[in-house]
Amino acid sequence: MDKIGSLLKQKRLEKGLTIEAVSEKTRLTIKHIKAIEEGDISYFKDDLSYLRFFLKAYCNALDIDFDLIKGDLQDSISDYTLSFTRETMMEHAQIEQGIQRTNEKIKQPGQKKKKWNMQWLKNWKARHRIDMSLVSFLAIIVVILIGLIFAFVMWFQGNQGVDDDVTDHKPPVATPTYSKDPQPVPEIPIEKPKEDKKEMAITKTSDDSTQAIYTIENLTAEDEIDIEVTFASDSSFRVLVDDKELSDPARGIQPYRTVLHIREKAVPKKKILLAFGFMLNNSVKINGKQVEIPQSLLSKQGSVLLTFNVKGE
Repeated sequence: MDKIGSLLKQKRLEKGLTIEAVSEKTRLTIKHIKAIEEGDISYFKDDLSYLRFFLKAYCNALDIDFDLIKGDLQDSISDYTLSFTRETMMEHAQIEQGIQRTNEKIKQPGQKKKKWNMQWLKNWKARHRIDMSLVSFLAIIVVILIGLIFAFVMWFQGNQGVDDDVTDHKPPVATPTYSKDPQPVPEIPIEKPKEDKKEMAITKTSDDSTQAIYTIENLTAEDEIDIEVTFASDSSFRVLVDDKELSDPARGIQPYRTVLHIREKAVPKKKILLAFGFMLNNSVKINGKQVEIPQSLLSKQGSVLLTFNVKGE
């Protein structure tokens, strides 16, 4: 990145342009231009996926062929991304070692406490042991009493029934009435069978070395799109819907094994852009269906853009 910044600064000075003049031509901020000329790639840690567009605009303003620095830019982004990935892995390893040492320190006292608790429980059971023979005797007495009470109730109800007069109560029989004029039979509406809804389809329409474009079909405006993103490595990430950046999830670094869900209504012509700063082996599902990402993009250790266009019914 230092080599690229020095080249752009030299060309700017040769053309007699100030940083303010370049800012007006490219619409880049003065801070962005200074960071580029100083080779400070860490300034763009949350915008690595857009650094390529920043440099391309700068090259166009100075009449420089962007392809001359394209390879150096990709190498700089890859080296920077790998550096903070290694730092994260080392931090995780130190945390695991600290947890293991803590468990070893408290393991021995814990075993002694468990033995003491077991001995206390045995002593308590010995002092409060119940005489099972007494319990069985009491249970037999209770069963006999319940049987005697039930027999007395049945005998009492039988004697009461003998003295009562038995009357045969028959329900009144209704005399049917017939109308001279026949009543019309109401028509029962026949429901038309519903058409089976087509299964959602995800079709790749185009791709190149840095991006792939897809079309989502067979959804209506009432349906919901659930985009599940699984990160196989630490990566900067941002989401844009109809060219507007979302605040949830907010742009930033997503750690290894993070799973994000982006939910949007399937409004026709909606455009959803996923921008990865480090793509290597990341995966995307839409409504549980795996998105087929080209291998050239899936194995890329750099920035990748995935665009999904909703097709209306």
